[in-house]
Amino acid sequence: MIVRGTMLDRIIAGDMPDGWVDAGLAALDEWIAIHEALANDGQNVLTELFRDHQETGFGYWEHFPADDAHDPRSGARFYYHAHDPSEWSRQEHGHFHLFLPSENEAGFSHVVAISMSPEGLPQRLFTTNEWVTGERLAPAAELLDRLPEGFEINRARPSWLVGRWLTALVALVMPQVESLLRARDEVLTGSEGALPSPTVVDDRSRHVLSESELDMQEVTAAWGRYAAELGQA
Repeated sequence: MIVRGTMLDRIIAGDMPDGWVDAGLAALDEWIAIHEALANDGQNVLTELFRDHQETGFGYWEHFPADDAHDPRSGARFYYHAHDPSEWSRQEHGHFHLFLPSENEAGFSHVVAISMSPEGLPQRLFTTNEWVTGERLAPAAELLDRLPEGFEINRARPSWLVGRWLTALVALVMPQVESLLRARDEVLTGSEGALPSPTVVDDRSRHVLSESELDMQEVTAAWGRYAAELGQA
């Protein structure tokens, strides 16, 4: 399901839960500062992620880092990988998969994936079917109750900057994340109202369940306008 628009009107109007507003305003300067610092050195978030692995790189379908990046305090995790272009129609370098730990049991739940352009810029957000990442699928409402505070990556490896960049990005795009997760649940809900529907989760031809374009320049500009209205810019 393609979710049209970027929900920027909700950011500009401040039409979000107070926790999202506070987290987004706090994340704005950090995300911009990281992005600009990398650009000043002719780098981007992907060159930073792989800076210690320029010779070996990584292969298609592999996780990077191999054992994922786990935050020991929040339990949040991420990994980056790329599909073989011959098997993946999207024009991208690769994508990040972001997760929260499952509540009250082992495992993890997928929050959102971030498609990255070859130039190292976020270009699309999407959600995936349960089998794609081996997650324990959690309803949108359960995940949204824990976001954005629950997703925090604060560790030195594979890159402290990338972890902070991802943490800030989630806080800045919560309206989009909400729309994508709710759209995902619509696709996953069977005719009998059960979530998830076995006919959907067992369908190996269905990788992506919801998606939307992402322009972080527009997103940060919207947050900047909102901050200026509040007198915080």
